[in-house]
Amino acid sequence: MKVCRPTIVPLFPVYDGKTSLLHIHTLAPTEALTDANDATVARRMNEAVEALVRPNPEQYTWMLKLLKTRKPGDPNPYKSPSR
Repeated sequence: MKVCRPTIVPLFPVYDGKTSLLHIHTLAPTEALTDANDATVARRMNEAVEALVRPNPEQYTWMLKLLKTRKPGDPNPYKSPSR
């Protein structure tokens, strides 16, 4: 962010199991944080995540699964023991 100076648009996917649709909720682009210290950037990012997650907290852990990465050879924590 500090190098490329992009516009950052916070977003959060929400899956609707009844309609099988994925809705993407967004917030307004963030103000320029290129000169902010790391603590300020982290606080603003956390505020955006909290605002997006608050209406659908049950979706947050689903999103986290998408973000988890494993080292090569590590067991898959999401794989059912029966598979």
